[in-house]
Amino acid sequence: MKHILSTVNLRPHMIEKMEEKHPELEYRFRKTAEMTDEDREWCEIFITYGSNFNEDDVKAFKNLEWMMVMSAGLDDLPLERLDHVHITNAKGIHKIQMTEYTVGLLLSFYKDFNQLKADQNNAHWRKNARTEEIYGKTVHLLGTGSIGAHLAKVLRVFGTEVVGYNTTGHAVEGFDRTHSIGELEQHINEADIIINILPSTDETRGMLETDLFEKMKESAVFVNIGRGDIMTDETISQVLEQGMIRHMILDVFNQEPLPGNHVFYTYDNLTITPHASSKTEGYLERGFEIFAYNLGHMDDPESMKNIIDNGRGY
Repeated sequence: MKHILSTVNLRPHMIEKMEEKHPELEYRFRKTAEMTDEDREWCEIFITYGSNFNEDDVKAFKNLEWMMVMSAGLDDLPLERLDHVHITNAKGIHKIQMTEYTVGLLLSFYKDFNQLKADQNNAHWRKNARTEEIYGKTVHLLGTGSIGAHLAKVLRVFGTEVVGYNTTGHAVEGFDRTHSIGELEQHINEADIIINILPSTDETRGMLETDLFEKMKESAVFVNIGRGDIMTDETISQVLEQGMIRHMILDVFNQEPLPGNHVFYTYDNLTITPHASSKTEGYLERGFEIFAYNLGHMDDPESMKNIIDNGRGY
């Protein structure tokens, strides 16, 4: 018998499906605050979003064999101390909702929907209202994985040119062209829209500095749906205060939740959303599909989907 402990609140139909196919398993759900030392020691398979497992838990989860992280990011996990644990994640489940969210934010900005709605609320008919097109714009995507590739295909439907950046510069379907991330400074001045989707790693943390933003077009729009630590708060403030680019759209931050007295709320050239780009009903369903598949391959862990290389962090 295998013991599954979950801090992810699986739906009843998911639990039924799991128990029907694997009657030998025993399942427990616990809210993070309610987990006991007995739960941790009992657990052999842990389902988590990843933020509730720290270095102190490594010893407490003494029988842990496999961890299913129901998100793509693993930045909070002490991976260097988990080389004895098989880790899989939910990479690939975010592409639909994050693509829709990003396109929605871009259209809202260029079509000035917020102002048009404000006009409606004030019973004001704006004569000769004008909006902008994204048609013909050049979009640079930092990250060409499942999210980036899906987003690239959708953006091209709008008539944009989409350029991708990855570790080696290898070609990826859906992109007009690709470069290595090391070539970012050489080409970033070509972009009208820059979208970051990179994960948080030793190489990416703090990667975007003010000198890079200075190389961008003044009319450029920067969107971050990846990880907040791609740049420091100081960098964000400098870019916005000095007007290096036209606008930032940020869904992720170094500090979350962002406190109400934070200086970011004072900038007119910044759009803030509360780390919501991936949160839809489809998120958990798609994540569970990966877990259920992997559960059926427990006897051959190397055949599981989304296996994490603990040394690389993804």
